[in-house]
Amino acid sequence: MDLVDRLRFCTFNCRSVKNSLLDIRKLCESFDIVLLQEHWLLPYEIGILNDISCDCLAFGVSAVNISDDIIEG
Repeated sequence: MDLVDRLRFCTFNCRSVKNSLLDIRKLCESFDIVLLQEHWLLPYEIGILNDISCDCLAFGVSAVNISDDIIEG
């Protein structure tokens, strides 16, 4: 396998997608797959992941339960 044909991936603990947008965009330019942890998005905000880069397809899950008065993740 040629070096050019290898799949490039990274993992990033972003500690809030909203505060790490520039860093995540740079990672999307450099890697084929970017795995994010600690995105801190609420269930209705997961769509933000698809707006980070027009060249990337995103899938996300939120661990936050918004049905209670106190938000926990």
